[in-house]
This record gives sequence, C-alpha cells and structure tokens, in this order.
Amino acid sequence: MYSDISRCIRREPQRPEGYTLIEVLVALIIFTAMVTLAGVALNQGLAQYHGLIEKGLNFWDYAKPIWIDKSFNSATDYYVHTRSDGWFPYFKGARNSVSYVSLAPFAGELPVIVWIKGEEADNGKRSLVYYELPVYTKTYEEIDRNYIFNDYKKGKSFKILEGVDEIEFSFYGYDFTKRIYQWYGNFDGSKMKMLPSLVKISYRRGSDQGKLTSGINVNSMLKRVYDEDYPR
Repeated sequence: MYSDISRCIRREPQRPEGYTLIEVLVALIIFTAMVTLAGVALNQGLAQYHGLIEKGLNFWDYAKPIWIDKSFNSATDYYVHTRSDGWFPYFKGARNSVSYVSLAPFAGELPVIVWIKGEEADNGKRSLVYYELPVYTKTYEEIDRNYIFNDYKKGKSFKILEGVDEIEFSFYGYDFTKRIYQWYGNFDGSKMKMLPSLVKISYRRGSDQGKLTSGINVNSMLKRVYDEDYPR
C-alpha cells in the first residue's frame, strides 16, 4: 500500500499547454528564412522573365530584316496581261514602295501579293510597313484594284521599321537598250519585262544611315516570249 502511494506521489508533472519562448523563436526564424528564400526566388524569376521578354523583342527586331530578305528571295515572275503591254511579270517598284508576288508568305502557305510601303506616322516620322494578300489567280486589274481601294490593308501586315526620317527604294536590273545593269528609282515589270536582280531600301534615322538589300533569285528570260506563244 505504501508503495502505491509513493508511486502516485512521484508521477511526472503534466506538460503545460502552449509553446515555450524558444519554440516560438525557432519557428519565427524558420518562417523568416523561408520568406526570404521565396522573395529571392521570385525576384530571380521576374528578372529572367523580363530578360526573356526583352530578348524576344530584340529577336523580332532582328528577324524582320531576315524575313523581308526571304520574301524578296522567294519573289516569283507571276505573269499578268494588259492590252497595252501584253504579258509581263508583275512587279511595281517606286521611290516609296514596292509590290511583287512571293512564294514565302508571312502567314499561311499560299503565294501572296506583297506591298512594302513607306508611310507617314502620327509623330511626323515614317514607318516601313509590310502587307500581303493571297494572290490566287488574280489578274493585273484585280491586283491594281486591291491597291486603289486599300484592300491590301485587310490582309496580314507588320511594321518593318518605325521612327525613321527618310525611306527610299531603288532597284538594280538589266537595261536591254544599253545592255548593262544599273540602279533604277522606278522599276515596272510592264516596261522592263523582267524582275530586278536586287532591291535596296535605304533609310535615315537622325544622323544614322541604314539599308536593307535583298536579291531576287527567279528571273526566267524564257518567259519573255509569252506574247508570241500566248497572244490575246
């Protein structure tokens, strides 16, 4: 009986409810460390995200001239007909614009009519803008109407250059009368009966001068006899 009483007296005291000061401090230290690490990881993630965005924008800026070069390289001698000029490859080049048919569309898979134009911007500067429409089997008159009625703006488009002061096109091709290659300010397929070999787009932004030069790879001389083979 005495031993039972002594065992009851020597029972372990019950643990008080709640946390001790040391446990609270340890929990606070762990929580603070986790928040700090999470903040560092978030900042690094945001920095990488902004870096990727900037690189993406820079990549597109670099990609635009490459894409335009591809478009010119894939220009094709799409022959059209008028009563006054007969058969000729569609190409209209002027000081402020150029239009041609390309097998490398910006969107889709069909060959397109391309218009590249220097346009006035709201801030008094100029922009170089690319437009395209599927060519299908359009006649010269239909292509001309697409331009006159601004239907070309209904297709895909993007700005190649922005905020420039001057834009000028020039075209390098063969002069059959002089039997020499030379640069032209205007190059019309209806008069030249062929495509130019090079297209140069010169531009000025402040005191900086720049240019985009592209070659046209297709120039079938055999098609110059279309009027004889397919008279209308």
